[in-house]
Amino acid sequence: MAIVKKAARSAAIAVALLFIGLSLFGILGVWVADRRATEIARKGFGIVKTAVGVVDAGGTRANNLIATTRTEVRQAFDTVTAAGARAEANGRVLNALNEQLETTLAPRIAQMQEVLASVRDASRRIGNAVSSLNSLPLMADHAPGLAALDETFNGLAGLSADASELRGTLQELVLAQTSDVSAEAIVRLSRLTKRIDTRLGEAQASVQGMQAECAALQVRLDTRKSRLVLIFNLAALLATLMLGWILYSQIIVIRQYRR
Repeated sequence: MAIVKKAARSAAIAVALLFIGLSLFGILGVWVADRRATEIARKGFGIVKTAVGVVDAGGTRANNLIATTRTEVRQAFDTVTAAGARAEANGRVLNALNEQLETTLAPRIAQMQEVLASVRDASRRIGNAVSSLNSLPLMADHAPGLAALDETFNGLAGLSADASELRGTLQELVLAQTSDVSAEAIVRLSRLTKRIDTRLGEAQASVQGMQAECAALQVRLDTRKSRLVLIFNLAALLATLMLGWILYSQIIVIRQYRR
């Protein structure tokens, strides 16, 4: 009988030691998992933050290009209108204006396409990162919509066509310097410049809207990141306390059986 009791006591102590080892390993694993989860979350937030910076920088550059182009197109129409009454005498003015648009307008539109392409790619990265972050607790959010930006990017092809038509019309005026600019030509230029200005305005509004949405998303994610890290830490602390209690209880068991 004494042998059975001694064996049972030894088995109980062995089990208690096993639970002590598992508890210690669990405490270590909890904090390792907490650190790993925090790193993964911060990496996702970092991707969004970097992409938002690209969108903001690209949007600012695109806005500057659009504003400059709109001013240039409006000034071109005003110049043609002012010089139209004496087209022959102001032939040099029209020729200089045509050369200016030839060397600046088309390259600037190409720059807009390049900048908007980078903004669109960054926006897609934001969408992918947000989708991944949504799998985390309390992280349900939505990425900025790409429909308006895609439409703006695709509309730059039409803008290039309008710019080419505008330069072609000015070229015709330069070649026909023997007479004043006709009312029909003025109407045609007015239609082109207004259409270009409208498309540029829509592109500017789209870019600014994307910037605003990304900035708002960044603010929301910063708040959620702080909450998420706090939740991870609290969960790790709670798990540590529970495992610590198991550890303490098994120590008591061992002490009891040793008596």
